[in-house]
Amino acid sequence: MNYQNHEFPDPYLWAGSTIRSILRKEEYLGHTVNFKTYKDSYKDKRRKKTPPDERVIFENTHPAIVDEETWQLVQRLIQTVRKPNKYGTINPLTGVLYCADCGAKMYHKQGTSDPAHRPHHEYVCSSYRHYSRSCTCHYIRVEVIENLILETIRNVSGYVRKNETEFMKRVIKTSAIQQEETIKESKKKYTQAKRRREEISGLIKKLYESYAADKIPEKHFTELLAGYDAEQTMLDREIDKREAALDNYNSDSVRADKFIELVKRHTEFTEFSAALLNEFIEKVIVHEAVKIDGVRTMQVDIYLNFIGKFELPESAQPKKEIPKRTSTKKLRRDMTEEELQKVRELDHKRYAKKRDARIFNEQSERAAILQGTSFETLNSKSEIKSVAS
Repeated sequence: MNYQNHEFPDPYLWAGSTIRSILRKEEYLGHTVNFKTYKDSYKDKRRKKTPPDERVIFENTHPAIVDEETWQLVQRLIQTVRKPNKYGTINPLTGVLYCADCGAKMYHKQGTSDPAHRPHHEYVCSSYRHYSRSCTCHYIRVEVIENLILETIRNVSGYVRKNETEFMKRVIKTSAIQQEETIKESKKKYTQAKRRREEISGLIKKLYESYAADKIPEKHFTELLAGYDAEQTMLDREIDKREAALDNYNSDSVRADKFIELVKRHTEFTEFSAALLNEFIEKVIVHEAVKIDGVRTMQVDIYLNFIGKFELPESAQPKKEIPKRTSTKKLRRDMTEEELQKVRELDHKRYAKKRDARIFNEQSERAAILQGTSFETLNSKSEIKSVAS
């Protein structure tokens, strides 16, 4: 159909902004949302979007089209803009990996930019990549992180299937410890907000008394009152938010049963996929690599949906075989000073041999180019002088 006298070549082509606005509608959850827009005045024809916290929502007024978990997952994916690279592909790990030091999202790099034209496919910290290297690199290859995620999902899911009751107890215990720290922080901020709210009430009272006694001009009184009023409104919202969080506190709120249902929906975990990543993984924290005994080691924290970071008990952890060192060559860090001196002398001899071979090849190529020309004699004389010197 024509829209505003414009005929589209493909009537089934939906714009990305339209899809994005549709997926953000809370009506799909079975709720009725009122006061989504407003106008500054009845004379103004332009409507503005109401902030989400100021809308009025009536829950469960009609059958839901999607469940709460799927809708929340979609909102999390929408928050990250995923642009295709020069190869036309979008890596699903974008928006999932975070830097452990600065908290920024990891930046995806892919191409053959090195002098040897070798392909590279990795993630680095976006602060290091874009903002004058304010953070360190946190380099990790895509293949490595995909294998780590798949291994974590496979190990935790196997443990859940074999020890469902024990898994529930461990998750509840871990959640109680984590949320106990969160609740302490919430109580601390709640107390600070209440104290500041009382201080502002006292300041406003003194301000009115000073204004009534003509101690301050009206202009200063209006500015100070507006500032105190805005801060008081912000504190009221913060207090209501903290009170709601304290009332809803429950050690079982991590919903371990949801994760068990998720595990039961999957029969096997053979290969890494975007669907598997979005269903199981909440976020991945990548730490800076360190060298331990000459081996590059990196800590990676994987947070699962519904249960967060879950550590398997020692009895359930897969045994990792440490590869044995097959080379009998002694490392330089284990050598004595005399042994190091001998190695350095061998390095100098090896370097001198390579340099002489390079010079000989260059002179041979030059002689072959100048052969049969008037410069052949000059070139031979210069070579004789160089040899004599």
